[in-house]
Amino acid sequence: MSCEAMADVIMKFGGSAVTDKGNFETFREAGAAAAAQLVKKMVEAGLKVVLVHGAGSFGHPQAKKFGVKKGWVDAGDADQVKRGFSLTRTSCLKLHTKILQQLMDAGVPAVGVSPCSGWVTHGGNVVEAGVRQVTNLLQDGFVPLLHGDCVRDQLTGCTILSGDTVIKVLCKELGVKRVVFLTDVLGIYDQPPHLPGAKFMSQIIVSKDGKMKQRIETELQSCDVTGGVNLKLDTARDIVTESGGAIPVFVCLVGSHTAEVICLQGRQPEGPSDGGTVIMLDQEK
Repeated sequence: MSCEAMADVIMKFGGSAVTDKGNFETFREAGAAAAAQLVKKMVEAGLKVVLVHGAGSFGHPQAKKFGVKKGWVDAGDADQVKRGFSLTRTSCLKLHTKILQQLMDAGVPAVGVSPCSGWVTHGGNVVEAGVRQVTNLLQDGFVPLLHGDCVRDQLTGCTILSGDTVIKVLCKELGVKRVVFLTDVLGIYDQPPHLPGAKFMSQIIVSKDGKMKQRIETELQSCDVTGGVNLKLDTARDIVTESGGAIPVFVCLVGSHTAEVICLQGRQPEGPSDGGTVIMLDQEK
């Protein structure tokens, strides 16, 4: 692949960073605006960026209610699942448009790319990926914005393709230097951060056989249909192992100084910082 088509950074706007997950279709404008300003700085620094956003309180409730992830082939009422497919997509696109507007208001040349039109799965595994559209936009100087989406599945009729899975596929196709997840907390904790005694983790080391050396407990929010923090960790583990450690994954607080240093320089700040977790491959022989 041409160097011109490569991305320096893939950034995920987490659903918790740009929406209020506890309130149906509630947009966090401040979080999206902060993320957009950071993207502007990255573009001005000459970095090629691909963006992906989660759905948060958009899309997930509809997908769960109508069982979209399981598809319509074996569903008792295929028409209801198809209705859920349409409602879920419509909700995701509402959020997509809001985030695009924030990016354009910040002066970022963002272009929306919906996976529904070019990605296909087979039993939940991606068999067709619309990567060419992304690389073409990068070559032309745009910032592609993708999102988790409803897609066709060759076995079940349809499913939900998570934004995290989109990122993992893109990492295989593009010359990515780092992946950054923006969220509403400082980074990764050893247990859900709202629990007493939860400890922040600045580093998570993954062995070459794909095992995380630290024990981490996660929980799934009731509306989430794509795996929540657990999927994020699985995605990060796969990215660092499959790239042989060439692509580190960072998780940091949207709007923080740490996020800016990570995105622009590819490292955690020296000295005191406002969080930031790096997930990286064990370098021991």
